[in-house]
Amino acid sequence: GDIPFPTETWKKPAREVKGWEDWFSMQEQLEEKLGAIVAGRYMTLLWANAGKPRPEDGELRESIRRLVTDFHSRPLTIGLGLRLFGIDPLSRPLTVHVVGASHVETLNTRPTDYDELTRMFPGHQGMEMVMVGVDVVDGPIMRPPLATLAPRGKVYLSSYKGLYHDFWESHVETKLAARPDLVVGFHPGFHACPDLLAGWLPTLLLLRDYGLPVLFTVYSEQELKSSLQILVELETHIVGYASNPFASLRPEQVYSSPNKAPVYCSSHYIALLGAEASALPGADGLEDDE
Repeated sequence: GDIPFPTETWKKPAREVKGWEDWFSMQEQLEEKLGAIVAGRYMTLLWANAGKPRPEDGELRESIRRLVTDFHSRPLTIGLGLRLFGIDPLSRPLTVHVVGASHVETLNTRPTDYDELTRMFPGHQGMEMVMVGVDVVDGPIMRPPLATLAPRGKVYLSSYKGLYHDFWESHVETKLAARPDLVVGFHPGFHACPDLLAGWLPTLLLLRDYGLPVLFTVYSEQELKSSLQILVELETHIVGYASNPFASLRPEQVYSSPNKAPVYCSSHYIALLGAEASALPGADGLEDDE
């Protein structure tokens, strides 16, 4: 209930914020905010019901920091994607499609959950995040995508329950929804098995053939290698891949297997733009836009 704590407009330009250390350094009265959460009612309730001894306050503060990164990891990764492709939120309203969205991105999601993007890009012209996926959960953001531009200075969340290529045909091609400036997929998982890849194939080919800027994230280096291999076979133009400076710092068990090393949400990213052969014109266009 107390996480995340309120944040302020970034004191540094986004390009100068290299990771979580920089982000935390911008938070005013950070220790007071962490202290208030540690001493708060929810924390007391948690340990009264946990059936385990309450850790030291210092450990709880570190844990709160990790949970805060987990909450803000997705919006900041989207911000990183905009920067990687030279897409400037100050120059025009933007639309971002979150493809393959599931309960992870949409369960209990509030319309304000991506407002850190407004603090990251103060003075932006408006951004819409459209969550598209068969496992989108009903809730406050289950509202139709905007046919008009996003409201200036606001981040507007909307969603569509279904497959991305169906959404493209029914909404984007008919102008019921805006064409995306960036497409982001958090842990698409198409590397995991042939069935998942088959489900993703129409979407991957659509993203490739329309030359859309795409950012995918994965849980581990192993997933990164498997995903890159598939994307190379599909002849997509891979612009780059690396560790994500805004990966979640909250450790998770791999498929609930305690014997494996823990993984971290969005630990690495892959940036794609169009097909291998036709990659250069699209890249030039993006630079011109910037």
